[in-house]
Amino acid sequence: MDMMDNILYKYNNGNTTVTIYDDGTKIREYEDTPCVIFPESIDLKITNSCNMNCAFCHESSTKDGAHANIDKLKQTLNDLPAGIEIAIGGGNIFEYPDLIEFLTWCKYKGFICNITINQKHLKKNLSQLKYLIEEDLVKGIGVSINGNDFNSLKELKSKSKHVVYHLIAGIHKPDILDKLNKLGNCKVLILGYKQFGRGINYYSDEVIKNINEWKIKLPAYFGKFLIAFDNLALKQLDVKSMLPEKVWDSCFMGEDFTFTMYVDGVKEQYAPTSSSSNRTSFSEMTLLDYFVKHKNKISF
Repeated sequence: MDMMDNILYKYNNGNTTVTIYDDGTKIREYEDTPCVIFPESIDLKITNSCNMNCAFCHESSTKDGAHANIDKLKQTLNDLPAGIEIAIGGGNIFEYPDLIEFLTWCKYKGFICNITINQKHLKKNLSQLKYLIEEDLVKGIGVSINGNDFNSLKELKSKSKHVVYHLIAGIHKPDILDKLNKLGNCKVLILGYKQFGRGINYYSDEVIKNINEWKIKLPAYFGKFLIAFDNLALKQLDVKSMLPEKVWDSCFMGEDFTFTMYVDGVKEQYAPTSSSSNRTSFSEMTLLDYFVKHKNKISF
């Protein structure tokens, strides 16, 4: 089948044409320098409720954490066009009481919703995850690897081809890639360690040692399976130095807050990223006004 038959969305953003394919591939086309007027992708926190109490949690989530007001979420996101991606997280998103209603509204708006779930929450929420997949309410599913429940993970992968394993450099050891690769069709997102929230006090010489181990061992895994990085991991691991210049130029999708941003629906604040302390209240301006006024200059 021709790749053009698999287009999920295609839209114009300022002087940039964005095409998103069913396999998650994104292509930007522009002349000279891209100048966008709305974020292509939003990292959205909908709840701060989670029973995991991870010592390194940058969101400082707790079992009694608050939830976002769904009406405020809808109002804040309402002016965004179809085709943008929303990465929905928490907390544990399955603790959010309005999850189905919110995802249904996002589908109606034409947003591409991706979610993140902790591996230890998989078994309990597997039936609901299957429902979200079957109803096309979510596209990508990120699983934060934290445990040994690989049976639930295998079952989830049998229902969706868009499951991605999330690993944190500084928390996970690089050898975990060998175990995950045995599950087949391995797609991995490596995240940088965030010195934010509880992650500030958890940061230690052991975390630094772990990050350095990733720098040494990571190149051996290139080409074995699909590996992606958030921008923090790219910097912490110095991935650019590991790749040919042409590969880097073709794959790097731009600095944070150039095409992306963070929205804390619980505290009702905008920020460049989830670990940014400089935040702006929903009440001060609209999301689009915030993005256009404060976004970074283009940097590739």
